[in-house]
Amino acid sequence: MNNNSNNNRFLPVAKLFPNFITLLGLCSGLTSLKFTFNEQWEFAVIFIIIAAIIDGMDGKIARILKSTSNFGAQLDSFADFLNFGTAPAFLLYFWKLKEIKVIGWILVMIYVICISIRLAKFNVLLNVEQFDWEKFFFSGVPAPICALLSLLPIIVTFHSQESKHLLLMEKFFNIKNIACYFLSISFLSVSHIPTFSAKYIYIPRNLSYIFVSLFGVFIVFFVSKPWITLPILSIVYTLTIPISVGFYIYYMYKAR
Repeated sequence: MNNNSNNNRFLPVAKLFPNFITLLGLCSGLTSLKFTFNEQWEFAVIFIIIAAIIDGMDGKIARILKSTSNFGAQLDSFADFLNFGTAPAFLLYFWKLKEIKVIGWILVMIYVICISIRLAKFNVLLNVEQFDWEKFFFSGVPAPICALLSLLPIIVTFHSQESKHLLLMEKFFNIKNIACYFLSISFLSVSHIPTFSAKYIYIPRNLSYIFVSLFGVFIVFFVSKPWITLPILSIVYTLTIPISVGFYIYYMYKAR
């Protein structure tokens, strides 16, 4: 009886570690806002990227430590709202959208509202039963990816002289195109378009070494040329959306 009472009164610190990681991501998003207000655009983008990396870690660490909880899920959603809703929207506004005044601010509000709806919908669907094949897909574009996609117009301006393609993209992103692009990302976040979930992508075992090697090359390229790598990743991800729709339709008809 005493042992059970002690177990209820005390909690291993390791169980709280995923929440510490989530709070670290939240601090990263807040730091991005600080750099935004100081008009230090590169640092603002960097800290949103750091927040996205941390967001990919905290859930996995929680599952490994068997410390998943409703509190952790709600804290993660709040961090996502700030990191991938508020921070990128404010960054885009103070960088360029403020030039179109009220319209720019309306676009910011639409984006933040869409991200908050997406996160609320995601929390509700956590307890909804799905077919096994449905777990391979997200409904719409996840919040971290929306944040990174929305920052593409800013990213292509960093070191654009190093790449002819980045220079072309920078010229394409005038204020009108940025506004339309940002609005499109907002609607993609709350859309029902199926997109691949990386958690459930499998590769043949005999290709695992090749995959690890390619991932290592990607890491080296990302660290050395991040502002070239991210636009490429954004384009590749966008191209996978029609492919994911095709796979979704295939699995749906196969399940009937």
